[in-house]
Amino acid sequence: MENELTRSVRAKGFEDLYFISLSGKIISKKNGYVRVAKGNPYNFTYVHLCKNGERELFKTYELWKEAFGHDFNSSEYKGKT
Repeated sequence: MENELTRSVRAKGFEDLYFISLSGKIISKKNGYVRVAKGNPYNFTYVHLCKNGERELFKTYELWKEAFGHDFNSSEYKGKT
């Protein structure tokens, strides 16, 4: 993983499974894999997160706001809103 600030995703039940970076990348805690759509890790408006074989849809900007919104300006977020 890069030297970019990350925090655990705060969506209930997914805290131990995924990070979100300050710039908006979604990263698996299990293997460090960065979710990429069409060659761009910031190309998500929505992202499916998986837990126990089940997928749940989240808006990436909402995940970012839960993790960083109180401490950082939204200009740090590079993903789609």
